[in-house]
Amino acid sequence: MSPQLSTWDTGTRKGLFSIGTHSLYLTGAGPYRETINGRRQPAVIIEAGLSSGHLEWVAVSRLISERARVYTYDRAGYGRSEPSPSKELTAQNRVEDLHQLLYMAGIEPPYVLVGHSYGGVLVREFLRQHREEVAGMVIAIVGLEENHVMSPEEYAEINADEEHNMPTTKVELDSILESTELVNRELPEGAQVMGDNRLSVIFANESIDFGKIYDYAVKHGTGTEEARERLRSRFVYAQGKAKTHNLQYVAPEVIRDEVFWVLGLTD
Repeated sequence: MSPQLSTWDTGTRKGLFSIGTHSLYLTGAGPYRETINGRRQPAVIIEAGLSSGHLEWVAVSRLISERARVYTYDRAGYGRSEPSPSKELTAQNRVEDLHQLLYMAGIEPPYVLVGHSYGGVLVREFLRQHREEVAGMVIAIVGLEENHVMSPEEYAEINADEEHNMPTTKVELDSILESTELVNRELPEGAQVMGDNRLSVIFANESIDFGKIYDYAVKHGTGTEEARERLRSRFVYAQGKAKTHNLQYVAPEVIRDEVFWVLGLTD
């Protein structure tokens, strides 16, 4: 049980929330999570990429909140969150912060995790530490960007936020290789760790040869339609303007659609 009755289950909420050693900025929006057949509907938790925070996910959150409860936050030292007392910002202690935030705010599992760029490593680390709490995942593998759907004011705020985040980014960069290697070692290629839960992987990188990826997947038994249905996973190859690093504010509907599929809201 969470330590307090949550006020984060309903309405549009945002603000700093203490996790004991420091405070993290958290936002929540969308309908109340109903319990159906004894199982509570998952909360969607968004994990931004390196140097990024909740501001980059405003458009995606707006779309998801039409049908599901969604939360974004700023990692320690990013955006409106306080710095971490830790001198190392590994994926492991980043996930510990997030898990403590969810616990203290009374946002109970299950969770559908959305990871963008380095956030994909962080949600996989969350899965490694708390597998029983994860109901599904959306991971965006991304390329380069330019166009976006944000307002001029929102885009200016994002740029200012990234500038503010640079000192923390440099610290986090020091641990990225080690953190990624640990996740890859603990959750190796081919490991079917999702069980009956859904996984969507979005490829939005123009440099990726999708034909080779598909051929490799078929060779290893996961690329065919039959195999993907068995694994309850699917791969989405972004087209046109959606082939971009910042997919979340260039084509937010792509991420929204995959979240809804993982939640079982669409076919």
